[in-house]
Formats: sequence, structure tokens, C-alpha cells
Amino acid sequence: MRIALRYRQQHVAVDLHPEGRRYRATVDGSEHVVECHHFDETTLALVVDGQHYLVDIARNGAERLVAVGGEVYAFMPERSAARDHTAATLAAPQVLAPMPGKVLEVLVQPGDHVEQGDGLLILEAMKMENRLVAEAPGTVVEVRTVAGSMVEGGQVLLVLAYDEDCR
Repeated sequence: MRIALRYRQQHVAVDLHPEGRRYRATVDGSEHVVECHHFDETTLALVVDGQHYLVDIARNGAERLVAVGGEVYAFMPERSAARDHTAATLAAPQVLAPMPGKVLEVLVQPGDHVEQGDGLLILEAMKMENRLVAEAPGTVVEVRTVAGSMVEGGQVLLVLAYDEDCR
């Protein structure tokens, strides 16, 4: 499987080949052996070429935030990699808090239909307001937070069912 990402102004190509419980990952021509252990939806333990890493992953729209070793890296999928997929096939049904913060406002309720880009909730984190939006058209299935709640990074805030069921 090939994954094409952008980190800042760099293009990163990752080829993953499963080998039993491990993966052989080639990142821009450099080969690595990777073992992955999932703790939950957002936390992984990775062993890359014998080095151990605890990794937290969160989503903010199409952006993937990866925290490892006290650093946070923001990755975006490359458009060319996603051209054969609709937003509904790429978007996760759970909307996660990209970082710890306070829910200022919940803009939807279960049963609401949303379009791509519609606001779902406003989260205050690091003294900034972050508007979390729908990645594709769909229906709000579940709201797991309320205004005024403190949330952890990676916590599930909402669950959506996308209009296109092509997962």
C-alpha cells in the first residue's frame, strides 16, 4: 500500500508491506522494519528498527496530528493519493479532539445532516478557538460532549455516518 503525505513543504511517500505481525516500510527510499501495537483508537506503540516510540494520533479535518517524543507533526494527505477516493471513504466516522482543550460550543445534535465543511463544534485549545468541521456530507449519529467540557487530545467528540457508504 502506498501513502502519499505532505509535511510542511515536503512530500513524503510511504510504501507499507505487511510481513506477518510486522511491516516493511519504505519512506522516500529508506527501508525500515515496523511493529505496531494499538492501545486504543488514538494511541500506538511502534517499534521502528528496534527503537520504541509511543505515538498519539488525532485528526483535524483532513490533517493528521502525530505526537511522538514531545513533538507534534502535522501531515496532510496528498491530493494525488486521494483522487480515486471520495471524502467519505477517507474520513473517519469519529471526530476527535486534535489536542486537549475546552468545548466552547457544540453546533450540531444527533440527527442533523451536515455538508462537507459545516461546523460541528468549537474547541478552545492553547488559547485559540478551533472550529472542527465535517469532512464529508453525512448525519450526526452521536454527540459525546457538551459545551463547557474539558476534553483530552484524541477523545471522540462526535460520531458521523457519511452519505456515501463505500468503506
